[in-house]
Amino acid sequence: MKHAICIMGFGSSVIAQKTIEKLDDKDIDFFIHWDKKSNLPNFKSKYSKISYVDRVNVNWGSYDEIAAEINLLQGVKETEYKYDYVHLISSTDIPLMTKEYFKKYFNKDAYIGFQNPTPKHSKERVSFYYPTSFINVRNKLWLIKVVKALNYIFRVNRLSRKNIVIKKGPQWFSINYKFIEPILNYDNDVFKHSYLGSEVFIQTILGYLDNNKKNDDNEQAARYIKWSNDKAPHPLTLTVDNISELKEKLNTKYAFARKIVDPKVVDKLYERE
Repeated sequence: MKHAICIMGFGSSVIAQKTIEKLDDKDIDFFIHWDKKSNLPNFKSKYSKISYVDRVNVNWGSYDEIAAEINLLQGVKETEYKYDYVHLISSTDIPLMTKEYFKKYFNKDAYIGFQNPTPKHSKERVSFYYPTSFINVRNKLWLIKVVKALNYIFRVNRLSRKNIVIKKGPQWFSINYKFIEPILNYDNDVFKHSYLGSEVFIQTILGYLDNNKKNDDNEQAARYIKWSNDKAPHPLTLTVDNISELKEKLNTKYAFARKIVDPKVVDKLYERE
């Protein structure tokens, strides 16, 4: 099978280059979107084709993230190849499969994570109006609270005349190539001026695929993430101290692990015992 791996990245390109090296293969190609605010890296491979798509200046939590994702999928569609699977990862994701195992593993239509039940306020991410494409709201929870309050006061509901069921899950996925067309043909205007819309984008469009009987939506998406134990859990950065648990997951049901910033993690994960 032939695979297209789409990388959304910014800042340091070291981990993304490591990922390319580990999956470098004539049947695995890479499509790169690099945040316009960052210098564009020059990635290297021996066998994989590497393509760059139009770049977007990405504000965290804004529609820009979805726009970058669309550019990647459009880039895959416009190539001369028809891939079997398309994968979306970030520049801090690493493969948890050897390329031989990776090429044989996928057999389902889609590896998309769905949270069940859908969190109560997920709909507000899209139904309310957020100025996230104009203002960087990262680490500005107070501002989001103000914007939400104004939406409540003025009874904003951008979905009032739309028959849309909002579903939520992780942004990252692996899907059969055939799903690119319905994603690109969807009326994506509904996701403009959203807040963290990238976590409802694919799930809402392909919501009919939701058969999640598991609590772990990241596992359903074939992604391994280690979470903090506080009241508002967040993904932890995996380090060399996590090598043992990562090795236990190698060549199992997780295609990628996130988040990693130290290239030694990749080297130690794949070094022979």
